[in-house]
Amino acid sequence: MNNLKPHKYADILPMMEKKDLENLKKDLEENGYDKNRPIVLFEDKILDGRNRYKACSELKIKPKFIEYKGDDALYYVISNNLNRRQLSESQRAMVGVQYKKYYIEKFPAGGDRKSKEFQSGTSATLKKEDKDIKNRDRAGNVVGVSGKMIDMAEYVEKKATKEEIESINKGKAKVTTICKKYKKKEQKKEVDKLIPEQKIKGVFDVVVIDPPWEYSINDKYDKESNRGTVDYPAMSLNELKKIKLPIEKDAVVWVWFVSPMVEEVIKLIEHWGLKRKAILTWDKQNMGVGHFLRNITEHCFLCFKGKPFFNNTKWTTLISEKRTTHSTKPEIFYTMVDEICAGRKLDYFARKKREGWDVYGDEV
Repeated sequence: MNNLKPHKYADILPMMEKKDLENLKKDLEENGYDKNRPIVLFEDKILDGRNRYKACSELKIKPKFIEYKGDDALYYVISNNLNRRQLSESQRAMVGVQYKKYYIEKFPAGGDRKSKEFQSGTSATLKKEDKDIKNRDRAGNVVGVSGKMIDMAEYVEKKATKEEIESINKGKAKVTTICKKYKKKEQKKEVDKLIPEQKIKGVFDVVVIDPPWEYSINDKYDKESNRGTVDYPAMSLNELKKIKLPIEKDAVVWVWFVSPMVEEVIKLIEHWGLKRKAILTWDKQNMGVGHFLRNITEHCFLCFKGKPFFNNTKWTTLISEKRTTHSTKPEIFYTMVDEICAGRKLDYFARKKREGWDVYGDEV
């Protein structure tokens, strides 16, 4: 009896804590073994009932055994335990990561025999990224968390220490907290690359800067998957303040921002010693996301240092052009700047090269 080992599928789930195991043993001593809850075996190993088996072994009680007869032992052991054990979201996410691994091991083509992909014959032709998303979301559904939470748990499994992972599995730590810790370290490395004054030669009469504002952990750069994140390293206000604008003593500076960051952008502009002159609003024409109101606009402060050249006869505080890819600014804006500003121009945190401009950014 003491020679039975747990099946690898059973080991996906954390064992009971010592206190809970003691309570289980106490219940067995007082009420006896419930034969309606047999220990389930699969491939000559314990598929379900590891804790009861351990408690019975220590109490010298002989339990009842049955063989698993179903066709999906992996799903069985997880669903059976999640239904009767109160695991935290983080614990379930870590279980989901292991489920995903074994599921892929069973169905490397990207779908089981019951899936639409398998039945239609398309599972073998699914793109790797699509397969990964399907498997991630499937794992999330099985354990009752989001696909994004599975992504974070996978990241934690790769980065965290054994002690940190054990702490999560015991319900004493959260996946999101550990994830944030390691992403912050990676973020620091990426951000350090984005303060490269030595790489920008000379000074400029006109600077357009689109700071990669950091809103929350959800906006942190994730270069492994980019799911649910912005696709560039975001920066805090203190990190942005380290940037020394390469501008002439008389210069025009356009500073882009979104409405939740209005307080931060004003502090940044004051830190740079600029004077705010006007706010330009971009009507994106098609609605985006938003926490309280759906976003359809973005804003830009027109700022001066000294007394720069500025010649505007027709442009107003509103420009209108359909938005394209995330963070990409409208062409009409650059047309406007070219018409009313003169001298050497820099597009800081640019997403593409532009004729007549110097550009600097993560992507260029």
